Amino acid sequence: MVRDEAQVEEVRQKLRKKYGLPLEPEGGCDFRDPWGNRIQVVDLHDESLVWLLPYREIQDLGITFKDKGSSS
Repeated sequence: MVRDEAQVEEVRQKLRKKYGLPLEPEGGCDFRDPWGNRIQVVDLHDESLVWLLPYREIQDLGITFKDKGSSS
């Protein structure tokens, strides 16, 4: 897991150029490790993944969540 799309792109470049690994799907950031396990690199743009961050880091980033009962 990385912080943003820019870091996903860094990982893509390293996987392709440094390690010569094909990405699945092309343009995505999934790849197979040497044992055949599929690894997926994702960024934190999806707020459902934010729970993985320490609470202090969430506050420092200014991330807020909408009230599920709110219409906005």
